Amino acid sequence: MKEIIKLILKYHFTIIFILLEAVSFSLIVQHNNYQRTVFSGHTATFFCYISSTISDIDNYFSLKETNEKLVAENTDLRNRIENIKSALDGQENYIWGEDSSFFDTDYRYQSARMVNSSFNKTKNYITLDKGSSDGVAKEMAVCSREGVVGIIQNTSRHYARVLPLVNTNLRVSAKLKKNGYYGSLQWDGNDYRYSYLNDIPFHVDVAQGDTIVTSGFSSIFPEGELIGFVETVNKETANFLTIKVKLAVDFKKISDVYVVANLNKSEKLELEEMTHD
Repeated sequence: MKEIIKLILKYHFTIIFILLEAVSFSLIVQHNNYQRTVFSGHTATFFCYISSTISDIDNYFSLKETNEKLVAENTDLRNRIENIKSALDGQENYIWGEDSSFFDTDYRYQSARMVNSSFNKTKNYITLDKGSSDGVAKEMAVCSREGVVGIIQNTSRHYARVLPLVNTNLRVSAKLKKNGYYGSLQWDGNDYRYSYLNDIPFHVDVAQGDTIVTSGFSSIFPEGELIGFVETVNKETANFLTIKVKLAVDFKKISDVYVVANLNKSEKLELEEMTHD
């Protein structure tokens, strides 16, 4: 209590000045219609701003939670689709689980979150919060709701490092959805929004806005995963087109993805190795 009294005595002139200012301001507002109107307007504006800010914060966390739920639901739906496709392709070969799911499928999807990344270099990367203990392994595909993200490069027990489409070391087999002509997609190291599809024959009909998807020829990506859309077509070379592709994924906005495991990958690779021998 003594400390409070000492503080008041030390700053009593300042305290009196503030009190007098408050009383003066109150009298001006009470007895002057114009000042009262201006004060009320500013007060209302201030509290509206505060209310709007609080609402924006609530909406941000709500959208984040909603997005996580949508990714989980999307992953579950993709797994169910693969289960149904497997059942229809060979009804005598599938096995029913206790939860009425099928075990004999071509692909399995698992949700994950991005916990680190770089998109300002030529050798960019993404780190996910799922690793070998979660069943994630090297050379698995990584996609988002928007489209193809990249390929698992390495894993630790609890994390995975992804080589994204915006890394100059990555090539992906891609095709034009409308006619099936395929080539190799590779980033040039410049704008993270665009990549380039090469090796498309000169005579092929390509137009701005055409859809580019995965070819399905690799053992990593399922066929038909969205990559992007044709932006421009360069016809200056003699034999092949160079197609600028606007990527479907905005790499500076993604957070939730899913890892795609090809359950028949080993069988395919073994057969191809035997064929080469």
